[in-house]
Amino acid sequence: MADASNYNGPNTLESLDNRSFSRHHLKAILVSGVGFLADQYDLQSINILTTIIGYTYFAGNNNAIPTTPGSLLSAAATVGAIAGQVIFGILADRYGRKKMYGIELMIIIIGTVGASLSANTAGGVSVVAILCFWRLFQGLGIGADYPMSATIAAEFANKQRRGTMLAAVFSMQGFGTVGAYIVAIIFLYIFKDTIETDPAALDHVWRIVVAFGIVPCLAALYYRLTIPESPRYTMKVLKDTEAAERDMNTYFNTEGVNKVIDDNDGKYISHKDEQTASWEEFKIYFSKPKNAKLLFGTCANWFLIDIAVYGLSLNQSTIISKIGYATGSTMFDKVSNLIIGNIIVVLAGNLPGYWLSIALIEIVGRRGLQLIGFIMLTIIYVILSAAYTAILAHSVGAFIFLYALGYLFINMGPNTTTFIIPVEIYPTRVRATAHGCPRYFGNLGRMHVPRCRLHFLLHSRN
Repeated sequence: MADASNYNGPNTLESLDNRSFSRHHLKAILVSGVGFLADQYDLQSINILTTIIGYTYFAGNNNAIPTTPGSLLSAAATVGAIAGQVIFGILADRYGRKKMYGIELMIIIIGTVGASLSANTAGGVSVVAILCFWRLFQGLGIGADYPMSATIAAEFANKQRRGTMLAAVFSMQGFGTVGAYIVAIIFLYIFKDTIETDPAALDHVWRIVVAFGIVPCLAALYYRLTIPESPRYTMKVLKDTEAAERDMNTYFNTEGVNKVIDDNDGKYISHKDEQTASWEEFKIYFSKPKNAKLLFGTCANWFLIDIAVYGLSLNQSTIISKIGYATGSTMFDKVSNLIIGNIIVVLAGNLPGYWLSIALIEIVGRRGLQLIGFIMLTIIYVILSAAYTAILAHSVGAFIFLYALGYLFINMGPNTTTFIIPVEIYPTRVRATAHGCPRYFGNLGRMHVPRCRLHFLLHSRN
């Protein structure tokens, strides 16, 4: 336990802030980012899952899941995420980052396995109902990952590259999105002959696609469970400078974790427990008008951008179908064209947007990127909504270009900045909780665009 007379906190923080970018920072990006890859893989696989389940279980309903069950299936993970981000944000501030980090991946793994084994039951419970339950459970872990990984990445980052590191962590979502579609198209072609003989074989494809979501989780789980406590949390919340120094050395020491443990008499680093953050402190901090204003601003921006983000992504397959891309003479052709159409959109706008945010975040700044993104999205959405029919009649290519351009500005701007800003502007003691709050409102924004309304709008335009 640190002696207050030897308090050396500022020096420790200065060392952490000014440390040169190294492979240890890269490890923080990968360990945190792989979780986001898995999160987005699971969230985006719903586009594939609902399409294939429609063909395999609802042939009598025009090969589509009925609107209400389909809407519930799309929203299930979001509902779970709302609970996960708030609960784990509070727990991470109360008990520390290390004690909670990794649990969210275990939840995702269990939920993913359960979802991949879902089926109609003899008791009359449908496959969609069981999937809703497991995706709700998955969502709990997905939501938890946002405040946990954002906080970990920010608190291990150096000052000069913090924005770039956080943007890189968040950009892993793009690889999760394209990964879901690539896995789907690979296994669709592996089962091609079987599917053309027996369309029910499509059932294998969606189960494998869902199950593959555990691969990135398993890859990152060990590193999350063994990562040391955040030095900033140890020092600023627990007020234990000696342990903070050892936490920092544990992570950045070139001789590895075992050397640091051996130097601590063969034991893992212990910390003082009596200084943990409390809900009362959170209320006191945000009772101040300037702090409440910051919380409102971050929550409102995340709410607004998630309406745009998930209004597009959760219904992407529907939109691609409506513009005529998911066509074909056989069920296999229709599904494969639909997946390829999704891949084109992701590669054209989704991934480049993330990469631009990494390149520009320290040049243009957080607020600059956010303003540019919101302004351009307003212009693009006005054009798409006002001239939807005319654009499609004139050129499907032009519609896809504008649609992909919207994705680019979403991910280059507010989708990334609303993730970065909360974790940078709040103090260590309330950082994880305060990051979970904007994400909570973001998910409310996502749910504000129910799938059934978009179905109605698209069908009514024909």
